[in-house]
Amino acid sequence: MNLDFNWINLLVLFGALQGLLFGIILLFNKKHPGAKFLSIFMFVLAYNGFETFNWISQMGKYFIFFDLFPFVLIYAPGPSLYLYIRSLFYPEEKWSWKNILPHYAPAAFQFTFRFSIVIVYLLIINHVINDKSLLESMVRLYYLYSEPLSVIVFIVYLYLSLKMFMKARTTNKIPSVSKEMQQEIYKWVRALLLFMIIIGVAWPLTVLAPYIFDVSYDVHYYPIELGLVAFIYWIAFVGFLRMKIIFKQTPKISTNSISTIEAERFMVQLLDAMKNDKLYLNPALNRDKLAAYTGINAKTISATLNQHLQQNFNDFVNNYRVNEVCERLLLDENQHLTISSIALEAGFNSQATFQRAFKNVTGKSPREYLKERTKKESHC
Repeated sequence: MNLDFNWINLLVLFGALQGLLFGIILLFNKKHPGAKFLSIFMFVLAYNGFETFNWISQMGKYFIFFDLFPFVLIYAPGPSLYLYIRSLFYPEEKWSWKNILPHYAPAAFQFTFRFSIVIVYLLIINHVINDKSLLESMVRLYYLYSEPLSVIVFIVYLYLSLKMFMKARTTNKIPSVSKEMQQEIYKWVRALLLFMIIIGVAWPLTVLAPYIFDVSYDVHYYPIELGLVAFIYWIAFVGFLRMKIIFKQTPKISTNSISTIEAERFMVQLLDAMKNDKLYLNPALNRDKLAAYTGINAKTISATLNQHLQQNFNDFVNNYRVNEVCERLLLDENQHLTISSIALEAGFNSQATFQRAFKNVTGKSPREYLKERTKKESHC
């Protein structure tokens, strides 16, 4: 076995190991917003590092694992980057598999297609299928589109990430995070995106290089592969130090910061503002506006809701809005209105928020709820 373990190859191997270790640490981190998405991002980079080491050290001649499913995981970094940054800027969003899986659909499709190629190959070598033309056509098609499409997917998600970053900078507000913490998050994301922009430029050039320059097979991959290894070292050292600051998010107000008697008094005021004055109908209602209306400090409002209802502000307000929608859906005078328009009248300013809040409160989608209630009414 003639292997090449020079210092560059070992540098790539140690970088991949470091990326794998960092990914595992992130996977079990509960404090950092979106840590699971950054973990997926790191696992893909680590896998790419091991694949590069397998190739440049000549292990690929003996170890074919990385040849089985090429151009599959390469579709995951873009979506992972986008979902991670979104989690930092919108920590109040609750992610479900239904929301996450569509972003990884290209990777899932690639795996399915490649797996089907492997199945066809096994059928051929076991003489179940004798015609090799199908396999050749599938392999030719797979390699024709896979790499260019992976570049496109990455650039699209990089664009979405940059757009989200610019929007967040404009609004200059991340829920439940101090201004100092916001600045740390912006610095971290800006540095991360800067590296990704470099990759976003280098990757298409790498794909186009064989068509522009006369280079031997796979040599044009060296610069970008070594660049990715350098990025792993950077994010594992410098990035981790930056992220340690973000780990220490502004702590939630202790429920012991106000007495039970005070909390009960404040709760009466808050309930009065919702039930009698129906402030929740205002789509622009936030903690500060409720604080100005009731005279209760914004932080005290959060502590009171946490202590009495184990809810945050958004859930507290949206519960009233959902109940309002439920009542209006059954009124004869509203039969000509759509569910969306009723939701807007009830104070919701986002369909996504409305759908999510409605299902959290009732356990059903708005249409399922309306259908069930209508059926009950008809039997009365």
